[in-house]
Amino acid sequence: MFHKELLKLYFICGTTTCQGKNLYTVVEEALKGGITLFQFREKGEGALEGLEKLELAIQIKELCKKYNVPFIVNDDIDLAMEIDADGVHVGQDDIGVDEIRKLMPDKIIGLSIKNEEEFQQSKVEYVDYVGVGPVFDTQSKDDAGGAIGYEGVELMRKLLPQMPLVAIGGIQTKHIKDIMKTNVDGVSII
Repeated sequence: MFHKELLKLYFICGTTTCQGKNLYTVVEEALKGGITLFQFREKGEGALEGLEKLELAIQIKELCKKYNVPFIVNDDIDLAMEIDADGVHVGQDDIGVDEIRKLMPDKIIGLSIKNEEEFQQSKVEYVDYVGVGPVFDTQSKDDAGGAIGYEGVELMRKLLPQMPLVAIGGIQTKHIKDIMKTNVDGVSII
């Protein structure tokens, strides 16, 4: 069951974003540090594929389970269903959230939205939370678009007053205090 408190400290990572460290170890350290949600984002040049990706996802899912932290898969609905992940997070160009809800009726579904135009096109009634951003410029997502800043986050809160929101994109620890002033429910850090 999804609660907006899960968004408080949302950690996103994959083998290509953990700066050469072992992903399992990085996630375990983050779990010990108090993350509330984990997203497995295995993308980009050098990302694991096939059986290697599957095996690592299973290992990290089990690790998250040990700490009672939900395990979310980024974009890969097939993988999420195969390993019975706690949920999936998708972007605007992925499969529709209405279709995902049919495939995964009892799972957590998150959707990225960066502006009013995307909001108008999104079927937010099918999602549990919205990832808003990128708040700042980011190197982790090539197609993220321009930063929306605090003003963009505040606009999304006005458009989605009841929806659980997590700020995403280029966030560093020095930004967290000011981001929380925008009334988001949490921050995500890669």
